[in-house]
Amino acid sequence: MLDKQYNLYSVDTGHFYSNHEKYLHDMNCKYRRERNYVQNKLPEIEKKLKQFGYTDDDIKNLKNNKPEEIDMIDASYDTVSEYLHWTELIRHKREKAKQSKEKLLALLSNKINQNELTAGKDHIRTIKEESLNDTNIISIFDSALSRTIRIKQDELTDALMVVQVYYFDVFKDISFYGFTYKDEKYKYFTSSAGQIRKKKAVFIKESVWNNIEKTVMCGLTIDKINSKGGNNVNKYLAYMALTNSATNEWKEFDIDKSIVIDDFETNVYGTFDFVDETDYSITRKTDYVPISHTDGAGMVLPSVSAKNFMFRAPWIKGLLGVFDFRTI
Repeated sequence: MLDKQYNLYSVDTGHFYSNHEKYLHDMNCKYRRERNYVQNKLPEIEKKLKQFGYTDDDIKNLKNNKPEEIDMIDASYDTVSEYLHWTELIRHKREKAKQSKEKLLALLSNKINQNELTAGKDHIRTIKEESLNDTNIISIFDSALSRTIRIKQDELTDALMVVQVYYFDVFKDISFYGFTYKDEKYKYFTSSAGQIRKKKAVFIKESVWNNIEKTVMCGLTIDKINSKGGNNVNKYLAYMALTNSATNEWKEFDIDKSIVIDDFETNVYGTFDFVDETDYSITRKTDYVPISHTDGAGMVLPSVSAKNFMFRAPWIKGLLGVFDFRTI
């Protein structure tokens, strides 16, 4: 039963804006709000136009600023004029929103390019202390990471932050070069599969990471991984995220009593769909197929557990099945 919770900040990429970037972002939001406000006026006017006898096609032409395409109806001039006024204002607001967004995107792109040219020496983004408050706080469950960092239960920690991505240039900037908060440097830690789908990322205080790196990485380093040819980035992030999985502590677990074995397979006879890797065609076959016994699974003695259970730890994930392998 997961009952321990820890509080941390969740922020979006807007918290990393410079003053000029924030101005352009705010203007874009302002124009879009105004556009939506004006759009809400149209249905009532369109209802009046239909009462005069205008069709949906007539109204569509008016909305596209083509009054010459319709036959004007007597006594409707004021309503038509009002409708044209509001639709023109909508187009104006839409264009202003587009311009402000294009300026913002160009500015963000230029800044990350400059940082890349200077190896991160051009600037480092910062979160202002006053921009974080109770509305930015989220809770996470107990995990190997929270226990390693020794976060206090139900207390707010700034050792970790979850960042919601809206502008990818800002995220690229902080993921490559980090950011600061309260004069502390933060670096990109990882994203779970679920966080990637939701465009979220976990950042960790650099001073905390320096103390727990070898524990979380199980003695590995990025340099060591790269020296052996590297690995798939998504798999690396997934394995790193395992330490942040909600788990209960297995206090009796002794890693020195664990046995590491080579993967092994058994040929199982059955009917299956065979996918050809060359043209991705699917063929129904009945034959022997090799099934791995240790892909995402392990074994645990009946003396340790009476039932199967999931096991998650840094760089480890799988189902432990109860099996007395000593009798084989």
